[in-house]
Amino acid sequence: MEGQEGSQQPQLILAHKRFLLTQSDVPDIEKVRLRQEVLDSVVADDMAPLYETLAASSVLDLDQSVLDSMRAKIDDQIKKLDEK
Repeated sequence: MEGQEGSQQPQLILAHKRFLLTQSDVPDIEKVRLRQEVLDSVVADDMAPLYETLAASSVLDLDQSVLDSMRAKIDDQIKKLDEK
């Protein structure tokens, strides 16, 4: 169970940052930093569906090339798993 808690920590941090982005009392300069950190986390883990959701809700700006890159990596992983 300890290993699972450690792996959940990044998701909890990401969820907290997403929450802070919705709060009106968080300064804009802080939101700029939070948006970049959320984007970095989403891209690093190829979370294409989350990226699309955040872009649709105007939390992040949609960059189609970033989304296409994440989808391509996911498709490659699926092909590798199917081959096994």
